[in-house]
Amino acid sequence: MSNHLIFSPDLPWPALILIAIATLAPCLLGLVLRARGALSRLAACALTLAILTNPQQIINTVKPLPDIALILVDHSQSMDIGARNAMASRALAALRDSAGATQLDIATIPPADAGGTALTPALTQALSAIQPNQLAGIIAITDGEISGATSLPRRIPFTALLTAKSEETDRELRLLNAPSYGLAGQNLTLHFIVIDHGVADTGASATVTFSEDGSPVVTTQSVIGQTAQVSLPIRHAGPNIITASVTPLPGEISLINDQAAFMLNGIHKRLNVLLISGSPDQGERAWRLLLKSDPAVQLVHFTILRTPGEAIDADPQDIALIPFPVRELFETDIGKFDLIILDGFNADGLLPPSYLGNITNYVLNGGALLAEVGPEFASPDSLAYSPLGAVLPAEPLPAGTITQRFAPAVTALGARHPVTAPFASQTLAPWYRMEAATPSTGNVLLAGPGNLPLLVLADTGQGRSGILLSDQLWLWTRGGPHQGPALALLRRTVHWLLREPALEAESLSASIANNRLTIRRQTLAATYPGNVTLTAPDGSTQQNALAPTSPGQFTASLAVSPIGVWKITEGPLTTFATGAQPNQEEYQDLAATSANLRDAATNLIWLGRTPTPGLGPMLSPRHATQIIGARGIALLPPVPTLAAVLALIILAWWRENGTQSKRSLF
Repeated sequence: MSNHLIFSPDLPWPALILIAIATLAPCLLGLVLRARGALSRLAACALTLAILTNPQQIINTVKPLPDIALILVDHSQSMDIGARNAMASRALAALRDSAGATQLDIATIPPADAGGTALTPALTQALSAIQPNQLAGIIAITDGEISGATSLPRRIPFTALLTAKSEETDRELRLLNAPSYGLAGQNLTLHFIVIDHGVADTGASATVTFSEDGSPVVTTQSVIGQTAQVSLPIRHAGPNIITASVTPLPGEISLINDQAAFMLNGIHKRLNVLLISGSPDQGERAWRLLLKSDPAVQLVHFTILRTPGEAIDADPQDIALIPFPVRELFETDIGKFDLIILDGFNADGLLPPSYLGNITNYVLNGGALLAEVGPEFASPDSLAYSPLGAVLPAEPLPAGTITQRFAPAVTALGARHPVTAPFASQTLAPWYRMEAATPSTGNVLLAGPGNLPLLVLADTGQGRSGILLSDQLWLWTRGGPHQGPALALLRRTVHWLLREPALEAESLSASIANNRLTIRRQTLAATYPGNVTLTAPDGSTQQNALAPTSPGQFTASLAVSPIGVWKITEGPLTTFATGAQPNQEEYQDLAATSANLRDAATNLIWLGRTPTPGLGPMLSPRHATQIIGARGIALLPPVPTLAAVLALIILAWWRENGTQSKRSLF
């Protein structure tokens, strides 16, 4: 209970003031003049005014309110490191057990999309629902990686329960630029910095290794705390997985941010393709249109209109054409081409054997060759019997040219190969001629009548070669019943020859989106390739099975945490995946620390030392109450008080009219 005094006058206060002036002023003057009965009149007037003010004693009935402890639990991304969440759960359970009569208001610091861990917004929102006179203390269960200023109510105890044993250390490798595109065959300049958190070792050095598609390409020493740069080669077109890793800091809390990765798409300015037609034919125009329609191709085309020894009954000036630049094409400039295509070409004196040998060396040293052959392939002057035969993936059979209607068919192996897999379910328009041959190496992707090879692709030395054993690809460009995937087949064949990663027959790729890791395995094998081994950003490993989705295609999808660089291995294949981190600042410094809360906190407790803290010492009791009732008691009861006023008036009258022998104020 509590009580206090109030006045509840029956007249307005201005009226009471006027009455007081009118009545008390003569009484005070009488006192000054020492008139008889002046004091009694003053007392009567004062008591009358007191009655008019109606003084009352208010007695309140109250009930005690519980003290409230606000507990903020950090659920940001960095709390997933190690046993931090387990420590936080254990500490929260201990606070609940020791709460007693204290009311616990539990709020969370949610994971943010950017800006690190912001404590103040969560604190402000939680405080808006708590009466200030009940708030006995604020407790934050966190790793201490708080961004921005922390604003706290005054004179309220603030305790930080830190999810570690003591101050921790962490090494961070930060890429300062990660471009999405680069020119294949050129170098990329990448800027980076190595930062050690919790360690005063600025000026020391660490080893940083950069890899492309899992193969190390550059290893360098980087000074801690200083921006460095490295030049990385972009080795091929298509996706290039660039990964970087730094040697760990002894004793650091996590390896997640010791590595970084990004996807770089290698692009060609333009692919330089050399097309040489042995003689004019119906397919020549189709080849030109198909190659010219690809914006990534820069085509150089020559057609050999006559052989060197062919007699022409005309003056040279009347038949003068652009001289065929044999030496430039096949000796000095052959390395400038990404792909050489021979269309209906034979070895009948068109090129000296030494130049054909140059093409062979070009392929063996990493070049690409595609040959489309017709009846000339079965002749004695066939390319198969020239120095170029060493890199052709097929040899002619005595049956020679086969002329009959047939529909090219995707083989079982072709249904698993990325070049021809899209056509496996299609009924292809017919052709009418092909060359009988036997594959000498490589993979048969298309077949003709009698299961004879029609399209053969092969890895040859360091390069690649392919042969199309028919000169009727052009039929698929005529439309109508002859319509076929000529452009699609040619493009996929050309880009496979140029080693586009998406068309590799044996490949392993992975990507992360929405915290899910998706793994794709492409293989020519008809059997299950095997489980993949996943290496998480923290170094832990696990096995994961793949599920078949189509011939030669196996996939897996799983939720992953924490975000970072994941390494995926299956047999000899290795790839990496990294997801876009929703809050990069959260992963820059993973070391638990008290530095960010030291100035604001009343108490700092390391949960690694005190895993089950008691709530009592963290609070300042408030003893808050709530009024549930009130009653008023009049301090001047009307009847007795009026009787006293009347008595004072009578006393004053008697003194004024009484004996004059003794002068008195009464």
